[in-house]
Amino acid sequence: MNKIKFIKKIETMIKPIDIATLQLLAPLTKFVPNKLQNAFIEKSAKKNPYMGFVVEPYSIFLCYELKDIKWAKKMIPDGFEPIKTKIFESDQPKYYLIFCNFNVHTSAFSGSRLEVNIIAENKRTGLLSWVILDYDTNTLSHDPLKGVVGSTTSHAIHTTDFDGNIIVDIQNKKQKRDLIFTAQTINHKKRDLDQRLWLEGNLSVAYGRKLSRNSDKSFSLKFDPREVKEAYEIFKDDIEIEENSWFKGHFDPEVKKIVYFPYAQHYLADSPGHFSNIKNQNEMVESIERLKLDKIPDYSAKSHRKMFLGGMVLNAFIMILMLILLLNKK
Repeated sequence: MNKIKFIKKIETMIKPIDIATLQLLAPLTKFVPNKLQNAFIEKSAKKNPYMGFVVEPYSIFLCYELKDIKWAKKMIPDGFEPIKTKIFESDQPKYYLIFCNFNVHTSAFSGSRLEVNIIAENKRTGLLSWVILDYDTNTLSHDPLKGVVGSTTSHAIHTTDFDGNIIVDIQNKKQKRDLIFTAQTINHKKRDLDQRLWLEGNLSVAYGRKLSRNSDKSFSLKFDPREVKEAYEIFKDDIEIEENSWFKGHFDPEVKKIVYFPYAQHYLADSPGHFSNIKNQNEMVESIERLKLDKIPDYSAKSHRKMFLGGMVLNAFIMILMLILLLNKK
């Protein structure tokens, strides 16, 4: 794999004009039924199966031990089963609920994002999977249940300072859930990561029972395996968690492991509606080697513009039809 060529291709797939266009049109999604949104997006995925996805430096993962396994099973689709995993290679396996906090720029959106994941095994494929129960963001997103959605937060801060602190403050007043903490990154060492969690898990990313409509479909990321070979561990004494009001009572409130990556991670992600179905590292590397990077089409906002226009026309037609029927009754 030509690392530099791969990174440059992903970055060139991310065009600010498309992100701005999608952000501008996003409020119009309320006029487009979710089923119609998903149909347009799946059709678009046939022409644009991949999107650039760059997790920016200083992404941080708070790993809590799951205590309520019965609750966890209710939160994930029937096709998944909670599974014990290790965070670092030399750890003891545990059931985990992981809070993923990062800044991101992609072919479709750019901003801050918090995802809450249960680690589970896909019963059909046998792959360890990150199952996204829910998320908060200050930018656009998409999931099978809600379609295209805008910001879910009252504010979302993910930044660093000159003292080596990662500062996170993500608040969702509507849902009454916050995650606020400061973590010190100075004087920590790299550790080898558990490859089943960090490599295999990125080949199988799914949504929770509610967001997926109880589907076991999962999307894949393509990347250089060295992106997730090792990371830095932050000790528990070096993090100050002011508030974590997510899913209280279902996990041990004391965070067990804290992981951060001080560099950008470049992924070629499946577009919504496309599923690569990659099963292991060799298949992923081989699939990248087979790709003709210059031939991969850029992710385009054109299909989304058509979707918004089609939705507005459909809604206008329905309103006119209802008005005609109402007048005829009189």
